[in-house]
Amino acid sequence: MERKDFIEQVGLSSAAILIFGCMQSCSKSSDMTSANNTGNNAGTGNAGTNKPVDFTINISIAPYTSLSTKGGFYVDSTRGIIIARTLNDQFLAVSSICTHQGSTITYQANANRFFCASHDSAFNSSGAATEGPAKESGPLKQYKADLTGTNLRVYA
Repeated sequence: MERKDFIEQVGLSSAAILIFGCMQSCSKSSDMTSANNTGNNAGTGNAGTNKPVDFTINISIAPYTSLSTKGGFYVDSTRGIIIARTLNDQFLAVSSICTHQGSTITYQANANRFFCASHDSAFNSSGAATEGPAKESGPLKQYKADLTGTNLRVYA
């Protein structure tokens, strides 16, 4: 075997070994990731539903400034809560997830109601379903909301 042929064979063998090693490494990594994700998702989902709601926001600071105006509302997608300021200057807080199929709801100040545009479900100011398919699914979870100065506390 000539020197040129020998170097070519060694190079091809090395490349094959590296590619094989990379493929095994990637395969193990994805298997571990999916196993970890399954475990983490199960734990996170359970923990999130058991946490008590009790937080304070400053309505004079973004992103909560819409609550400084009567008729304004804010959807806190992290906590799954919608907070509204009625035209009568009261604060309402309920779950922002429609009980029918899980769409995010909004607040309609003129009608003093929460509304899900996905299937035209409506909820009164205390979260009771009044119209649409959500009447079969039940009310929204209601929270207390107390304003002190510009700080609004939302709690169960």
